[in-house]
Amino acid sequence: MSTNAFLDYELVTRRVKVGNEWQTKVFPVVGGRLRIVHESNDHLSIETQIVKLESDFVVVRATVETTKGKFSGTGTASTQRDARLADALVELAETRAIARALRFGGIGSEYTSAEEVSHVVAEPEPATGGNESKVGKPVFEPQESENKQETKQPVQPKNGGNGNGGRATGAQCRALYALSKKAKMCDEDLESVLRPLNANRFEDLTLSDASRLIQYFQTQVQVAA
Repeated sequence: MSTNAFLDYELVTRRVKVGNEWQTKVFPVVGGRLRIVHESNDHLSIETQIVKLESDFVVVRATVETTKGKFSGTGTASTQRDARLADALVELAETRAIARALRFGGIGSEYTSAEEVSHVVAEPEPATGGNESKVGKPVFEPQESENKQETKQPVQPKNGGNGNGGRATGAQCRALYALSKKAKMCDEDLESVLRPLNANRFEDLTLSDASRLIQYFQTQVQVAA
């Protein structure tokens, strides 16, 4: 399946090192896979089951049934690997399980899900002086006509949008506001999500945290629907 099937905000780009070469890879989020499977199937069933539940480790199995058949996937989450979302291990493991099941069912089957690499901290590419033109632009690139000044200043598009220290872009914040509204999240719900990330509002999030929340909110929208 081509990435054209996914919308821009349903894709995350990361710089990864393959051998001695830095490459830009594309990872679809689970929300994109869910949208596609809903649009392409009249008959659809998604079930999840907690296989293992401990205070610091969770395993969830997801089973997706479409017109093509039944497909299962397993997702895990732990406080050691997913420290930033340690208060939502069940939700994170479930999201990863659903993403894997959908992938096995043919939804973006050639692409590893963003949820499967969300815990990996991307390393910056060493400065080479002549390779900037080869660096892919970040998916969540700010739009000059709509971004607030404070969100534009810390964003550094030339780094591929991977930096954990850079603030969330305007596009990410708009997506978060829209998705939280669709998921019918109240102020208390938002506070419980933002507090572990040391943020009072979406604009305070880092690029990576905002990307993860978009993935989580997209799942909540599907559940609310």
